[in-house]
Amino acid sequence: MRKLQGILIPVNTLLGEIMTELTLMGKDRGTWYPVSINRLETYLGKYIEKGHGYVHVTQLKKDISYNLQYLQFQDRVVQDIKLSSVLYTQSIKTIVMVGCSIIESLLHFLLIRTENHTTTEWVEKDIFKGNQKKLNGESVRIDTVIYKKLDSRKNKHMTFDSMIKCASSKKLMGKNKLMYEKLEVLRKLRNRVHLQVTDDRTGTDWTTFYPQNIDETYMVLYSIMVSSLFFPNKEEKEYFSYMLNRYST
Repeated sequence: MRKLQGILIPVNTLLGEIMTELTLMGKDRGTWYPVSINRLETYLGKYIEKGHGYVHVTQLKKDISYNLQYLQFQDRVVQDIKLSSVLYTQSIKTIVMVGCSIIESLLHFLLIRTENHTTTEWVEKDIFKGNQKKLNGESVRIDTVIYKKLDSRKNKHMTFDSMIKCASSKKLMGKNKLMYEKLEVLRKLRNRVHLQVTDDRTGTDWTTFYPQNIDETYMVLYSIMVSSLFFPNKEEKEYFSYMLNRYST
């Protein structure tokens, strides 16, 4: 064993023996490792860099890298572990949720860098509530909102839905129509991060998530990660080969 940055790394891993499966604790086998954070951060840095109006660049690259690692781990979980049908379904949900969080963060940066993010020059300062009145037999109220003008424009919150529509209309992630269609499917699934039942939501996780949702997540994410945004070489494309192997089969 060798110690690197406080972490014990098996010598066989350092010598190039790469484990392709998860290993149980106590087993006399090497440890499985995903693509390293350092490699992912360096790769993301090809596009996610300072000087484009985004303040927390370093944090963004790290958090996307952590989640890409976790996604790769979850991929191994569903391949290597015999799960009950419920746990398998929940693992699919986890892959979709993590994948969507990565996609959303990449979209957010992309819109800011290309100056397509919604902006505003006004900020709400106060609200004066009006008196209740009757209108067509219904009780209504008219409030007055006071806005303050800013010295310069600032980014305005955009929902995942609005980000997708903007990117799709301007073809910011290429012209792959299928990718944008799948992204809309994933957006609706991502809303199930909220467990409380609402009138416009039907079914349960069990009746909503299916194996093809992993394929859809990987198809969209792989398309983005190996796109012209990053100009990957052959070795860098291998970072995401587990996605390609999944949805291309």
